[in-house]
Amino acid sequence: MKDKVNEIQISYKERITSPFWHKISSSQDASELFFEHWNKNTIEVHESFKIMLLNNSNKVKGIYQLSQGGITGTLVDLRILFAVVLKTLSVGIILTHYVK
Repeated sequence: MKDKVNEIQISYKERITSPFWHKISSSQDASELFFEHWNKNTIEVHESFKIMLLNNSNKVKGIYQLSQGGITGTLVDLRILFAVVLKTLSVGIILTHYVK
């Protein structure tokens, strides 16, 4: 009898081509881009943790919300963090945590 194992498939789809990706040149660039992608209606209601995924040229591949918590905290699962970074083949990441 053969051993049975699960087959794993990983995928990442780029909907915007790299020539149109935003380049991060400073912490202010990253901060402004994060703020643009934050829900302004809930930004002060609960804590959130997001990551910005970068390629080798510091161009933004995407922003991913890892965690959204309550008023006093939010938890980040490092396994999910690294899975997202590896799945997207990102070279750099910028982490952000917003707390009121």
